Amino acid sequence: MATLWLLGSQCSFRQPWFEEIDKKKDHILLIEARSRSTWQQYHKQKLVLVFSIMRHFKAELEEAGFSVDYRQGDSFEEELQKHINQYKAKEILIHQPSDHRMERQIHSWKNKQKDVDIRMQEEGGFLIGRPEWEDLLPDNQKWQMDKLYRKFRTRFDVLLTNEGKPLGGKWSLDAENRKPPKKGLDFPAPAWPDQTTITKEVIADVEQHYTENYGSIDSFRYPVTADQAEAFLEDFIKHRLPTFGDYQDAMIPKDPFMSHSMLSASINMNLLDPLDVIRRAEEAYEDGHAPLNAVEGFIRQILGWREYIRGIYLRKMPEYRNVNELDHHRDLPDFFWTGETKMHCMQDSIGSVIEHGYSHHIQRLMVIGNFSVLAGFSPQQVSDWFNEMYIDALDWVVLPNVLGMALYADGGLMSTKPYVSSGNYIHKMSRYCGDCEYSVKDKYGETACPFHSLYWDFLERQRSRFEENPRMKVMFKHLDNRSEEQVQQQKETVDLVFDRLKKGEL
Repeated sequence: MATLWLLGSQCSFRQPWFEEIDKKKDHILLIEARSRSTWQQYHKQKLVLVFSIMRHFKAELEEAGFSVDYRQGDSFEEELQKHINQYKAKEILIHQPSDHRMERQIHSWKNKQKDVDIRMQEEGGFLIGRPEWEDLLPDNQKWQMDKLYRKFRTRFDVLLTNEGKPLGGKWSLDAENRKPPKKGLDFPAPAWPDQTTITKEVIADVEQHYTENYGSIDSFRYPVTADQAEAFLEDFIKHRLPTFGDYQDAMIPKDPFMSHSMLSASINMNLLDPLDVIRRAEEAYEDGHAPLNAVEGFIRQILGWREYIRGIYLRKMPEYRNVNELDHHRDLPDFFWTGETKMHCMQDSIGSVIEHGYSHHIQRLMVIGNFSVLAGFSPQQVSDWFNEMYIDALDWVVLPNVLGMALYADGGLMSTKPYVSSGNYIHKMSRYCGDCEYSVKDKYGETACPFHSLYWDFLERQRSRFEENPRMKVMFKHLDNRSEEQVQQQKETVDLVFDRLKKGEL
């Protein structure tokens, strides 16, 4: 008799151990661990998502004829031992998680066991197996996502001609996906599933047991079953995929969803199979429903970036967690949890996270991440915030994306230059600046956009690192072309910004 222990992100019949489970004699174990050390300060909606998926999957397992032991307790280890004692389990089947902290806990528990046989294999939900990454990302070469993306496109025959060439003649159509939001632009709202009775019960439990956690809970609407996620995918492909390419980098106040799929949480939590999602998007292009730039851009996020960042995480942990190449140590301000700031772009982007546990990737990278780099916030505090506050965040997702892409804390492993800009980029790609208390037209003084002075300050303090970077030389020429008066005005303005930041008045 064996027990298959499933984690919250592994609740899928596609997990590999299901091929060996005998439902007549084996058991499925699900543990809803509730300790503060496990969940830290996670967004309430993230807790609802995990617990609701687990409870719904319990019902699906039982309906399919499996024997399920569903436990709620303080820790995984305590509940595992109780299960072993009660069921006289002699064999525990575990899917090895990508999350390093959870993997370490499992191995620590495994090493203590004497009378139980522990069998492990890699968890499902990824297209590239764990053992491959040592060869795909060798120590003696510069790592590049684009090369791997081409390799993966070829391996899985995605968007290729009969001759094996990329449709449209290019592997990436990213250059076509940078349109700013034109006046009057809007998008169909996502077809959120209705809250089930189980989800309502989970919401009540989270409100009762996690009262001090951040985030709004009333607006929770994310898929919590495979069927709900399938319907959500179909709605995206039908209504929002066609415009995803053109406007994936655009930002509109009060609309963090726009044409974005909102499927990352469902894929990361194993409600959807990533290759199936890719094939469905590919079909939309073949049927003439969605243009190639939209479909390729969407597929690149899954087949390219999602697999690549997991590979980096697997290759670089645990040391990667502590990277801080730019030597940034400033504490996060309170408005990261309250959204109370006069900067409209930060207010709206963080407000969306508080309300929905979500903002789209440009808000993450070029608003929140950009500001965090320019202000010199501790990369570990920033990555912890992303991990705790985003509905689709898992450790393997967050660390390369935030520490590497957004913050350049890894010294260039994920990007050739920091993703930093003045307020001009935000003005170009959004509608934030027109309603902001700070003026994007003002470079200096009381009303100046804080991104301007912070940007020049960043270039000054990081000059030795980046002035020879080919992609940044032009900006350093602009830096050196300022007059003495402009230099002094910029210094006074950035001092004012940091003083307001310290006082909570920014």
